[in-house]
Amino acid sequence: MMCFRVLICGVLVVAGWHAEQALGQVELFSTPQINGVGSEVSYFGSLPINGRLVLDANNGFFDKGAFRAIGKHPSPESERLLISSHFEGLQAAGGKSLGEARWYLWKTNRGAAELTIFFDVPRSEAGGTWKVRVGKDEFELATSVSDGRKPQSIVMPLEAGSLGLQIISIRKLGSKRSSETKFCKMEAAGPGIDGARLIRARWRPAAVHARYESSQCKEPKLWVFETQSVRQSSSYSPITTAFGYFGASFNAEGLSAGGINFSMWAANRNAAKLPPVSTMPHLLATANPKAEFSGFGHEGSGVKIRNWDPYLRHPKSVIQALRVESANGFDTFYGYLFDEYEKRWMLFAAGRRPSKNKRGQLGLRAGSFCEVPGPPNVERTGDVVREVKWRGRFSGFDKKWYAADTLHLGDAPADTIRFVRVLDEGWLSMGTGGVEMTTGPNVVRLREQPRPLPIYLKPKYESQLFELPVKIGNPEVVRIKEGSAVVIYPGLQAGSQTQATLYYGQSDCLTFVKRKLHNTEKKGASSEQFNGDRTWQLQTAAVDVKNASTEFVLDGLSPGTTYYFRVLVEGSQGKSWAFKTGQFTTNAN
Repeated sequence: MMCFRVLICGVLVVAGWHAEQALGQVELFSTPQINGVGSEVSYFGSLPINGRLVLDANNGFFDKGAFRAIGKHPSPESERLLISSHFEGLQAAGGKSLGEARWYLWKTNRGAAELTIFFDVPRSEAGGTWKVRVGKDEFELATSVSDGRKPQSIVMPLEAGSLGLQIISIRKLGSKRSSETKFCKMEAAGPGIDGARLIRARWRPAAVHARYESSQCKEPKLWVFETQSVRQSSSYSPITTAFGYFGASFNAEGLSAGGINFSMWAANRNAAKLPPVSTMPHLLATANPKAEFSGFGHEGSGVKIRNWDPYLRHPKSVIQALRVESANGFDTFYGYLFDEYEKRWMLFAAGRRPSKNKRGQLGLRAGSFCEVPGPPNVERTGDVVREVKWRGRFSGFDKKWYAADTLHLGDAPADTIRFVRVLDEGWLSMGTGGVEMTTGPNVVRLREQPRPLPIYLKPKYESQLFELPVKIGNPEVVRIKEGSAVVIYPGLQAGSQTQATLYYGQSDCLTFVKRKLHNTEKKGASSEQFNGDRTWQLQTAAVDVKNASTEFVLDGLSPGTTYYFRVLVEGSQGKSWAFKTGQFTTNAN
């Protein structure tokens, strides 16, 4: 077998925390200026042990989809904040994502060092080619059959390069098929690693949270926010509300990923039961007739819209609005999206929940977070900075617009990878990730109020924030007998091909009907929602709406019994439940 060695005539910092204790304890350290140039930056890093640094499957990073970590086992206690599981090696995932795996080093002297690489290579993949990059130098390696216990053999001298931060990376070349070859580790030894440090960061960025306020509007009833990704990197970056999440994800190009999340929470992940149906949050309306009133059961339980991805054109901006109305002990939230191509606002979802205050929702809260979900076997992009910017307006009882001019970082301390800052043109941003530790403020404010109003708040568009896609009149119940009744709904309008279905039964089930569950809904307390009498027991056939009033004839009822009912109307403009449940009592014998 051949031995692959990289001779480094300079400082080498080799990333890696290894079960063999090849690295010292992870500590925060500050870097000096290099040749009197640059500012001081802090990192988390480890010194070598016994003159050796190990770069392995647990202390580096890789591009999304490029690799997968295999051979899972528990992390040492000291590692769990950095990576939740440990692995024996990395395999190239193949497909379109021929990206790299990388490690970050901090160099402090110009001594020489040797870098050796270990692969477990089956005979069928002998001769596979890999590219190794150390700083600015690149080398290609053809692998030979190995069980991973001895290094691949080839020796290459490298120039020292500049002092300071240096990246070592590997990349599979050639075939786009997934690989059985396992990268085990790289080892660095020699005078060049004296004083070197492995740079560490969490396997994916820790979520950053923030809260938006207007100094001029303390109890907003309506807000509008425009969101953009500052960098070409993926993230989940919704706005947090009083009921849950309303917002979008961004893809690796920093563009809207397509979908929108409107999630109303009913119970946390540790809840054994859902609240009674009468106090459940529930969805009411949407402008997409194909959208599904659905739910979720991961990380908690609640309701959400599915089967509608309004941003499949992947615009740069996500523009959304939320308003609230409070009456009769309920808060109703209306979430809108602005379509920049068609120049109009559209209702993504309307939902309702019981008020938590006698006066109703006192102020329409607007927070946000930025995170990257994923387990460490496939998600390893903690070295990539995510930064998302928002600019928003609030409107209160006076119906005037006021800028979101203050941003509070929700994570402390401020000496962290998480940060907030002010950008130009009324933008406030928040970010997380990367390997550099910075010190910044916990609160930032706009220096001046932005003007003028954006186009989507011009009067002809603003009025659309108070429109609904479906109209439903107040019902009337007539011809009540011992075993039957007729329910009449006037003014049902949902565009062309409008149909209506009446749901009824002896329990008020709000907007919950029996249906096939999504996988996440089968978890935790969520599946309980569709047991017993928590869903409507009876329904009529769908009726084509052609006249000013639509009648539903209900037969087979029990005498002297109270029945509850609610209509669902669907058409080309969207779908909507009646916002209130009706009731009647049949005649006794």
